[in-house]
Amino acid sequence: MSLVQISGLKKYFDTVHAVDGVDLEIKQGEFLVILGPSGCGKTTLMRMIAGLEKPSAGQISIGGADVTALPPRKRGVSMVFQSYALYPHMNVFNNIAFPLRAQRREKKFDKRVIREKVEDTARLLEIDMLLDRRPRQLSGGQRQRVAIARAMVTQPAVLLLDEPLSNLDAKLRANARDELKDFQRSSDITAVFVTHDQIEAMGLGDRIVVMSEGKIQQVGTPQQIYDDPANEFVATFLGSPSMNIIASAHHKFGFRPEHFLPKTLNDNPENARIFHYFVKRVEYLGSDRLVYGYVQGHDSHLTLAKVPSNVRVSLDVETDYEFAVHYRDLKFFDQRSGARITRRNPAEAL
Repeated sequence: MSLVQISGLKKYFDTVHAVDGVDLEIKQGEFLVILGPSGCGKTTLMRMIAGLEKPSAGQISIGGADVTALPPRKRGVSMVFQSYALYPHMNVFNNIAFPLRAQRREKKFDKRVIREKVEDTARLLEIDMLLDRRPRQLSGGQRQRVAIARAMVTQPAVLLLDEPLSNLDAKLRANARDELKDFQRSSDITAVFVTHDQIEAMGLGDRIVVMSEGKIQQVGTPQQIYDDPANEFVATFLGSPSMNIIASAHHKFGFRPEHFLPKTLNDNPENARIFHYFVKRVEYLGSDRLVYGYVQGHDSHLTLAKVPSNVRVSLDVETDYEFAVHYRDLKFFDQRSGARITRRNPAEAL
Protein backbone atom coordinates (compact mmCIF):
# COMPACT_ATOMS: atom_id res chain seq x y z
CA MET A 1 0.00 0.00 0.00
CA SER A 2 1.34 3.43 -0.99
CA LEU A 3 1.41 6.04 1.79
CA VAL A 4 2.93 8.88 -0.24
CA GLN A 5 2.15 9.52 -3.90
CA ILE A 6 4.03 12.11 -5.93
CA SER A 7 2.84 12.99 -9.44
CA GLY A 8 4.54 15.24 -11.98
CA LEU A 9 6.38 17.18 -9.27
CA LYS A 10 8.49 20.11 -10.46
CA LYS A 11 10.43 22.90 -8.79
CA TYR A 12 12.06 25.71 -10.73
CA PHE A 13 14.38 28.38 -9.36
CA ASP A 14 14.37 30.92 -12.18
CA THR A 15 15.85 28.94 -15.09
CA VAL A 16 17.16 26.07 -12.91
CA HIS A 17 15.02 22.93 -12.96
CA ALA A 18 15.86 21.61 -9.49
CA VAL A 19 13.17 18.91 -9.64
CA ASP A 20 11.92 18.17 -13.13
CA GLY A 21 8.86 15.92 -13.33
CA VAL A 22 9.14 13.36 -10.52
CA ASP A 23 6.63 10.51 -10.19
CA LEU A 24 7.11 8.35 -7.10
CA GLU A 25 5.18 6.11 -4.72
CA ILE A 26 6.42 5.47 -1.17
CA LYS A 27 5.05 2.36 0.52
CA GLN A 28 3.70 2.15 4.04
CA GLY A 29 6.44 1.12 6.48
CA GLU A 30 9.33 1.16 4.02
CA PHE A 31 12.73 2.80 4.32
CA LEU A 32 13.19 4.72 1.08
CA VAL A 33 16.56 6.31 0.27
CA ILE A 34 16.91 9.17 -2.22
CA LEU A 35 20.46 9.03 -3.56
CA GLY A 36 22.32 11.38 -5.85
CA PRO A 37 25.21 13.84 -6.20
CA SER A 38 25.12 17.39 -4.86
CA GLY A 39 22.70 19.56 -6.82
CA CYS A 40 20.63 16.67 -8.21
CA GLY A 41 17.40 17.85 -6.52
CA LYS A 42 17.09 15.24 -3.75
CA THR A 43 16.89 17.70 -0.83
CA THR A 44 14.51 19.96 -2.75
CA LEU A 45 12.27 16.93 -3.34
CA MET A 46 12.28 16.12 0.38
CA ARG A 47 11.57 19.75 1.32
CA MET A 48 8.54 19.72 -0.97
CA ILE A 49 7.24 16.56 0.74
CA ALA A 50 7.72 18.33 4.08
CA GLY A 51 5.99 21.48 2.86
CA LEU A 52 9.07 23.68 3.22
CA GLU A 53 9.18 24.36 -0.54
CA LYS A 54 6.18 25.11 -2.74
CA PRO A 55 6.12 23.04 -5.96
CA SER A 56 6.11 24.82 -9.30
CA ALA A 57 3.85 22.02 -10.60
CA GLY A 58 2.61 18.58 -9.60
CA GLN A 59 0.84 16.97 -6.66
CA ILE A 60 1.77 15.35 -3.34
CA SER A 61 -0.65 13.03 -1.50
CA ILE A 62 -0.09 11.51 1.95
CA GLY A 63 -2.48 8.84 3.19
CA GLY A 64 -4.75 9.47 0.24
CA ALA A 65 -5.15 13.21 0.98
CA ASP A 66 -3.81 15.94 -1.28
CA VAL A 67 -1.33 17.93 0.86
CA THR A 68 0.30 19.96 -1.95
CA ALA A 69 -0.99 23.27 -0.60
CA LEU A 70 -1.00 22.39 3.12
CA PRO A 71 1.52 23.92 5.59
CA PRO A 72 4.11 21.56 7.16
CA ARG A 73 2.29 21.20 10.52
CA LYS A 74 -0.82 19.79 8.82
CA ARG A 75 0.94 17.12 6.73
CA GLY A 76 1.67 14.56 9.42
CA VAL A 77 5.39 14.56 8.67
CA SER A 78 8.49 15.26 10.76
CA MET A 79 11.98 16.10 9.58
CA VAL A 80 15.49 15.51 10.95
CA PHE A 81 17.96 18.04 9.56
CA GLN A 82 21.63 17.55 8.74
CA SER A 83 22.65 19.93 11.56
CA TYR A 84 20.17 18.35 14.06
CA ALA A 85 19.03 21.92 14.97
CA LEU A 86 18.78 21.20 18.72
CA TYR A 87 18.06 24.12 21.05
CA PRO A 88 21.28 24.65 23.04
CA HIS A 89 19.56 26.34 26.03
CA MET A 90 17.14 23.42 26.53
CA ASN A 91 17.85 20.03 28.02
CA VAL A 92 17.09 16.83 26.11
CA PHE A 93 13.61 16.48 27.62
CA ASN A 94 12.56 19.96 26.54
CA ASN A 95 14.09 19.56 23.09
CA ILE A 96 12.01 16.42 22.51
CA ALA A 97 8.90 17.97 24.09
CA PHE A 98 9.05 21.16 22.02
CA PRO A 99 6.86 20.02 19.07
CA LEU A 100 4.26 18.59 21.49
CA ARG A 101 4.04 21.91 23.33
CA ALA A 102 3.70 23.70 20.00
CA GLN A 103 0.67 21.50 19.30
CA ARG A 104 -0.76 21.72 22.83
CA ARG A 105 -3.76 23.87 21.95
CA GLU A 106 -4.60 21.97 18.77
CA LYS A 107 -4.12 18.45 20.19
CA LYS A 108 -5.00 19.30 23.83
CA PHE A 109 -1.86 17.72 25.31
CA ASP A 110 -1.53 18.25 29.07
CA LYS A 111 1.77 18.07 30.94
CA ARG A 112 1.26 14.44 31.95
CA VAL A 113 0.64 13.31 28.37
CA ILE A 114 3.67 15.25 27.14
CA ARG A 115 5.92 13.67 29.79
CA GLU A 116 4.69 10.16 28.94
CA LYS A 117 5.23 10.65 25.20
CA VAL A 118 8.72 12.10 25.70
CA GLU A 119 9.78 9.34 28.08
CA ASP A 120 8.37 6.58 25.84
CA THR A 121 10.12 7.95 22.75
CA ALA A 122 13.40 8.47 24.63
CA ARG A 123 13.22 4.91 25.95
CA LEU A 124 12.70 3.55 22.43
CA LEU A 125 15.87 5.34 21.26
CA GLU A 126 17.78 4.45 24.46
CA ILE A 127 18.39 8.06 25.52
CA ASP A 128 16.02 8.07 28.52
CA MET A 129 19.02 8.45 30.87
CA LEU A 130 20.05 11.68 29.09
CA LEU A 131 16.87 13.72 29.53
CA ASP A 132 18.43 16.21 31.96
CA ARG A 133 21.51 16.94 29.83
CA ARG A 134 22.10 19.85 27.46
CA PRO A 135 23.11 19.25 23.81
CA ARG A 136 26.71 20.38 24.49
CA GLN A 137 27.03 17.49 26.97
CA LEU A 138 26.15 14.88 24.34
CA SER A 139 28.20 13.00 21.77
CA GLY A 140 27.42 13.30 18.07
CA GLY A 141 25.54 9.99 18.06
CA GLN A 142 23.48 11.00 21.09
CA ARG A 143 22.56 14.32 19.49
CA GLN A 144 21.45 12.49 16.40
CA ARG A 145 19.14 10.27 18.47
CA VAL A 146 17.71 13.29 20.26
CA ALA A 147 16.92 14.88 16.89
CA ILE A 148 15.19 11.69 15.76
CA ALA A 149 13.28 11.45 19.06
CA ARG A 150 12.06 15.04 18.64
CA ALA A 151 10.83 14.18 15.15
CA MET A 152 9.23 10.91 16.30
CA VAL A 153 7.43 12.13 19.43
CA THR A 154 4.49 13.51 17.42
CA GLN A 155 4.01 10.07 15.80
CA PRO A 156 4.24 11.35 12.21
CA ALA A 157 2.99 9.41 9.21
CA VAL A 158 6.34 9.98 7.48
CA LEU A 159 9.79 10.60 8.95
CA LEU A 160 12.07 12.64 6.67
CA LEU A 161 15.83 12.50 7.25
CA ASP A 162 18.13 14.94 5.44
CA GLU A 163 21.67 13.46 5.64
CA PRO A 164 21.48 13.12 9.46
CA LEU A 165 24.65 10.98 9.70
CA SER A 166 27.00 13.29 7.79
CA ASN A 167 28.35 14.97 10.96
CA LEU A 168 29.46 11.67 12.54
CA ASP A 169 32.89 10.07 12.22
CA ALA A 170 33.23 6.86 10.16
CA LYS A 171 32.99 4.36 13.03
CA LEU A 172 30.07 6.11 14.72
CA ARG A 173 28.38 6.47 11.37
CA ALA A 174 28.35 2.70 10.84
CA ASN A 175 26.87 2.11 14.30
CA ALA A 176 24.29 4.86 13.74
CA ARG A 177 23.19 3.20 10.48
CA ASP A 178 22.51 -0.06 12.30
CA GLU A 179 20.63 1.69 15.09
CA LEU A 180 18.57 3.77 12.67
CA LYS A 181 17.57 0.73 10.59
CA ASP A 182 16.66 -1.31 13.70
CA PHE A 183 14.62 1.59 15.05
CA GLN A 184 12.74 2.03 11.78
CA ARG A 185 11.90 -1.68 11.61
CA SER A 186 10.78 -1.87 15.24
CA SER A 187 8.60 1.25 14.97
CA ASP A 188 7.29 0.35 11.46
CA ILE A 189 7.40 4.02 10.51
CA THR A 190 7.70 5.14 6.90
CA ALA A 191 11.09 6.82 6.47
CA VAL A 192 12.56 8.83 3.61
CA PHE A 193 16.33 9.31 3.84
CA VAL A 194 18.32 11.70 1.62
CA THR A 195 22.03 11.07 1.08
CA HIS A 196 24.86 11.37 -1.45
CA ASP A 197 26.64 8.42 0.22
CA GLN A 198 26.11 5.17 -1.69
CA ILE A 199 27.20 3.05 1.31
CA GLU A 200 24.44 4.59 3.43
CA ALA A 201 21.97 4.05 0.61
CA MET A 202 22.89 0.41 0.05
CA GLY A 203 22.96 -0.35 3.78
CA LEU A 204 19.72 1.38 4.80
CA GLY A 205 17.29 1.37 1.90
CA ASP A 206 14.51 -1.11 1.26
CA ARG A 207 14.42 0.71 -2.07
CA ILE A 208 16.72 3.35 -3.55
CA VAL A 209 15.72 6.29 -5.75
CA VAL A 210 18.70 7.43 -7.82
CA MET A 211 18.45 11.06 -8.98
CA SER A 212 20.44 13.20 -11.37
CA GLU A 213 19.72 16.68 -12.77
CA GLY A 214 16.31 16.82 -11.14
CA LYS A 215 15.06 13.54 -12.60
CA ILE A 216 14.71 10.01 -11.26
CA GLN A 217 17.13 7.70 -13.07
CA GLN A 218 16.07 4.42 -11.43
CA VAL A 219 14.06 3.05 -8.52
CA GLY A 220 14.69 -0.40 -7.08
CA THR A 221 16.15 -2.51 -4.31
CA PRO A 222 19.87 -2.08 -3.58
CA GLN A 223 20.63 -5.33 -5.41
CA GLN A 224 18.55 -4.35 -8.46
CA ILE A 225 20.23 -0.94 -8.68
CA TYR A 226 23.71 -2.44 -8.36
CA ASP A 227 23.30 -5.53 -10.55
CA ASP A 228 21.01 -4.09 -13.23
CA PRO A 229 21.63 -0.34 -13.62
CA ALA A 230 19.16 1.40 -15.92
CA ASN A 231 21.78 3.62 -17.54
CA GLU A 232 25.43 4.60 -17.53
CA PHE A 233 24.97 7.23 -14.80
CA VAL A 234 23.53 4.72 -12.33
CA ALA A 235 26.19 2.15 -13.26
CA THR A 236 29.05 4.54 -12.52
CA PHE A 237 27.50 6.33 -9.52
CA LEU A 238 27.04 3.15 -7.47
CA GLY A 239 29.96 0.96 -6.58
CA SER A 240 33.31 1.60 -4.97
CA PRO A 241 35.23 1.56 -7.21
CA SER A 242 32.63 2.29 -9.87
CA MET A 243 31.86 0.24 -12.96
CA ASN A 244 34.44 0.22 -15.74
CA ILE A 245 33.00 1.73 -18.95
CA ILE A 246 34.67 1.09 -22.31
CA ALA A 247 33.60 2.65 -25.62
CA SER A 248 33.47 0.48 -28.73
CA ALA A 249 32.48 1.34 -32.31
CA HIS A 250 28.69 1.17 -31.86
CA HIS A 251 28.04 1.32 -28.10
CA LYS A 252 29.62 1.29 -24.67
CA PHE A 253 30.00 -1.72 -22.43
CA GLY A 254 30.80 -1.98 -18.74
CA PHE A 255 31.70 -4.42 -16.00
CA ARG A 256 32.28 -4.24 -12.25
CA PRO A 257 35.93 -4.40 -11.05
CA GLU A 258 35.14 -7.48 -8.92
CA HIS A 259 34.03 -9.32 -12.08
CA PHE A 260 37.32 -8.53 -13.88
CA LEU A 261 39.72 -11.27 -12.77
CA PRO A 262 42.82 -13.09 -14.06
CA LYS A 263 41.89 -15.70 -16.68
CA THR A 264 43.44 -18.42 -14.51
CA LEU A 265 40.72 -17.83 -11.90
CA ASN A 266 37.87 -18.23 -14.38
CA ASP A 267 36.32 -21.70 -14.16
CA ASN A 268 34.47 -21.32 -17.48
CA PRO A 269 36.70 -19.32 -19.87
CA GLU A 270 34.72 -20.29 -22.99
CA ASN A 271 31.80 -18.21 -21.63
CA ALA A 272 33.98 -15.21 -20.83
CA ARG A 273 35.50 -12.32 -22.75
CA ILE A 274 39.28 -12.35 -22.51
CA PHE A 275 41.14 -9.01 -22.40
CA HIS A 276 44.86 -8.29 -22.59
CA TYR A 277 45.50 -6.17 -19.51
CA PHE A 278 48.63 -4.17 -18.70
CA VAL A 279 49.03 -3.66 -14.94
CA LYS A 280 50.32 -0.23 -13.89
CA ARG A 281 49.73 -0.21 -10.13
CA VAL A 282 48.45 -2.47 -7.34
CA GLU A 283 46.94 -1.23 -4.07
CA TYR A 284 46.70 -3.61 -1.11
CA LEU A 285 43.53 -2.86 0.85
CA GLY A 286 43.55 -5.71 3.33
CA SER A 287 40.89 -8.09 2.04
CA ASP A 288 41.30 -6.95 -1.59
CA ARG A 289 43.89 -5.85 -4.09
CA LEU A 290 42.84 -2.95 -6.30
CA VAL A 291 44.58 -3.22 -9.65
CA TYR A 292 44.95 -0.26 -12.04
CA GLY A 293 45.81 -0.89 -15.67
CA TYR A 294 44.94 -0.58 -19.34
CA VAL A 295 42.91 -2.87 -21.57
CA GLN A 296 44.60 -3.42 -24.92
CA GLY A 297 43.02 -1.15 -27.54
CA HIS A 298 41.52 1.13 -24.89
CA ASP A 299 44.59 2.86 -23.48
CA SER A 300 43.03 6.31 -22.97
CA HIS A 301 41.68 5.59 -19.49
CA LEU A 302 42.42 3.30 -16.57
CA THR A 303 40.48 0.08 -16.06
CA LEU A 304 40.24 -1.30 -12.51
CA ALA A 305 40.17 -4.85 -11.22
CA LYS A 306 39.34 -5.93 -7.67
CA VAL A 307 41.08 -9.17 -6.75
CA PRO A 308 40.62 -10.84 -3.33
CA SER A 309 43.88 -10.83 -1.37
CA ASN A 310 43.44 -14.47 -0.33
CA VAL A 311 43.56 -15.58 -3.96
CA ARG A 312 47.08 -16.76 -4.64
CA VAL A 313 47.90 -15.15 -7.97
CA SER A 314 50.91 -13.00 -8.79
CA LEU A 315 50.21 -9.49 -10.11
CA ASP A 316 53.36 -7.57 -10.97
CA VAL A 317 53.37 -3.98 -12.19
CA GLU A 318 54.46 -3.12 -15.75
CA THR A 319 53.36 -6.60 -16.81
CA ASP A 320 50.79 -7.93 -19.32
CA TYR A 321 48.18 -10.46 -18.18
CA GLU A 322 45.05 -12.07 -19.54
CA PHE A 323 41.97 -11.00 -17.57
CA ALA A 324 38.43 -12.25 -18.13
CA VAL A 325 34.84 -11.09 -17.60
CA HIS A 326 31.94 -13.53 -17.84
CA TYR A 327 29.49 -12.55 -20.56
CA ARG A 328 26.64 -12.48 -18.03
CA ASP A 329 28.46 -9.69 -16.14
CA LEU A 330 28.79 -7.38 -19.14
CA LYS A 331 26.37 -4.42 -19.41
CA PHE A 332 25.80 -2.50 -22.65
CA PHE A 333 24.85 1.18 -22.97
CA ASP A 334 23.79 3.46 -25.82
CA GLN A 335 26.67 5.59 -27.07
CA ARG A 336 24.70 8.88 -26.97
CA SER A 337 21.96 8.59 -24.33
CA GLY A 338 23.74 6.22 -21.95
CA ALA A 339 20.56 4.12 -21.66
CA ARG A 340 20.95 0.40 -21.01
CA ILE A 341 20.87 -1.84 -24.11
CA THR A 342 19.95 -5.53 -24.11
CA ARG A 343 22.23 -7.77 -26.13
CA ARG A 344 21.04 -11.33 -26.72
CA ASN A 345 24.49 -12.44 -27.76
CA PRO A 346 27.14 -10.43 -25.87
CA ALA A 347 29.98 -12.33 -27.54
CA GLU A 348 28.95 -11.07 -30.99
CA ALA A 349 28.34 -7.52 -29.70
CA LEU A 350 31.96 -7.02 -28.59
